Amino acid sequence: MKYDTQKTSITSDMFNYTFKPKMEQKFQLFADYGFEYLHWCDDWSNEVFYTKQDIKKYSELLDSCNIELLDVHGTSSKNARIDSKDNGGLKKYIQLLKNRIEFCSAVGGDAVVIHPPYSLENNNLLNQNLEKSLHVFEEVKTLCNDLNIKLAVENISAHSEIILKYYFERYPPEFVGFCFDLGHANLFNNLNSLFQFKERLIVLHLHDNKGKTDEHQPPFWGTIDWEPVMNWIKESGYSKPINFEITHRAKLFDGTMTDFLDYTVEQIQQLRS
Repeated sequence: MKYDTQKTSITSDMFNYTFKPKMEQKFQLFADYGFEYLHWCDDWSNEVFYTKQDIKKYSELLDSCNIELLDVHGTSSKNARIDSKDNGGLKKYIQLLKNRIEFCSAVGGDAVVIHPPYSLENNNLLNQNLEKSLHVFEEVKTLCNDLNIKLAVENISAHSEIILKYYFERYPPEFVGFCFDLGHANLFNNLNSLFQFKERLIVLHLHDNKGKTDEHQPPFWGTIDWEPVMNWIKESGYSKPINFEITHRAKLFDGTMTDFLDYTVEQIQQLRS
């Protein structure tokens, strides 16, 4: 059965952590369920570089499944991070970010998501890391402009309001926007403070949790009040298909990939009805 999921996007890594299907299998499965759009989340936490052959292969695969790529999640590994303390890790992060920017452009996306510095220690350290991270933005700015790709800063901590203001005060919306992660906002109880950034909204990570851990489940599974969130998205002027960053967790859902997709699509349709 093909569901009506037009104008709805799904994340590419939905089954990467449990069933681990081949790329061809999972993309065809998404297409069979009516998904026409995709947020690329594969390899977001590792240090895999995409070759020209990889990019060609993935582009052809998306075309064969009639799936359009919207945006790409940039890399943030254990060692290669935007706030890496050693120069080697920072250099690799920049190389990986450039690789994902080039990949995003080649397959038709318009934005690459980045995780900003994350600090639970003190504000002074956060400010130091934010200042240091500007080197990354400067290193990729020309490439982004040349390829017409934006960077989307994701809310990943309790400091997100401070972090987003820091970048948005320094860079125009033509270069830097907002990746809104609803699950993270629920975890850190800072949803209302993020609503102020609606004019910068360019990427969506929508998923549910119960306010304790980052479960990435379909709508209405957890404790999120979805109505004000969906109203905010409508008011923001965001015009891309709505993306759900939902992933299968074996401990939370006992069933096949199609069982989980049945459940996921039913919840999405209930939300969008």
